[in-house]
Amino acid sequence: MPTLTVAPDTHLHFETWGQGPPLVLLNGLSQSTANWMSQRRRLADRFQVISYDARGQGRTPIGPTPLTLDVHTGDLGLLLDALSLPTATLCGFSFGARVGLGFTAAHPERVERLILTSLGAAPSALTETILRGWYEVLIRGGQEAMVWCALPHIFGERFLARHKEQLGGMIRASLHRNTLEGLRALLEGHQGFPDIAGLAAQVDTPTLVITADHDALVSPASARALVSALRHAEHLTVPDCGHTIPIEEPDVWRDAVVRFITSA
Repeated sequence: MPTLTVAPDTHLHFETWGQGPPLVLLNGLSQSTANWMSQRRRLADRFQVISYDARGQGRTPIGPTPLTLDVHTGDLGLLLDALSLPTATLCGFSFGARVGLGFTAAHPERVERLILTSLGAAPSALTETILRGWYEVLIRGGQEAMVWCALPHIFGERFLARHKEQLGGMIRASLHRNTLEGLRALLEGHQGFPDIAGLAAQVDTPTLVITADHDALVSPASARALVSALRHAEHLTVPDCGHTIPIEEPDVWRDAVVRFITSA
């Protein structure tokens, strides 16, 4: 698989699929390119789909510096340059949505359209406590304990009920794709990310915000506040769904993404 050198001994793992207008998929915090597999196969019928592991994710090492938002957005810019893409549509999930929003605020001329999934204007006290809980479980109990702790926060009740027999396999896959050191660096860096609403106020790019009504990490009020902070935003609420919309409701999510991009 191709890699891009972004720092000394730090090679960004990336994948490209299909042809057409470029669409960059940005992972959630504990995800890797593998989490987009089913979506990118279908999206590649219409777009050149680019996915990559940010520093600390999947096949990309942490690198020599703390994982600030500027580091992540800088890597994204280097990747677009390496692929000779002056512009692209960015489609981020959760942590990846923050990276996409930050890149768009800094480089609006490079983003055709922006899609933010499972992101609100500001983390609530509950969300901040959940994320701190993940961090404490990770450093005190290890990676597997953290993944089990995160499951009821990142998936909705309906999805968990339907996939009880597959949870063990999902845990093993997460352990295979991540490292304790990578997750720790990502969570520590995430704590210092700039204010979401402040970034959103700088964005004039057409944006689609996709949130879910049973998301334990993004409240309906926070989702509405993000839409209000953006200058040109549409909002889709997915019913009876948790945080991980592209996996829990893959067809609904993909149809919304395709419709938004092709309506330009």
